[in-house]
Amino acid sequence: MNIQTYLDAIEGILIRCFLGGMGLLLVWFAMFVFAGDVIYPIHARWFQIPRQTFDAIHYAGMALTKIAIILFFLLPWIAVKLVSGKKAG
Repeated sequence: MNIQTYLDAIEGILIRCFLGGMGLLLVWFAMFVFAGDVIYPIHARWFQIPRQTFDAIHYAGMALTKIAIILFFLLPWIAVKLVSGKKAG
């Protein structure tokens, strides 16, 4: 097996992880937007937090998750894609 085979496998893994992570982030966002009024009372009972704090925590969590997904999956995928293109050309 040559290096191109490994690069192709890594590309596939990284793009699937990126798409899966963004899918989970989309589900989180949808649940937060459409079911936030149902989710908040459950968390408020456990943690005694005001609604603004609850919203801020979720907003920050989604932002950090998005940054992590881009940093750990999309950027390496782009790098592997560039290296793979140099090997093929």
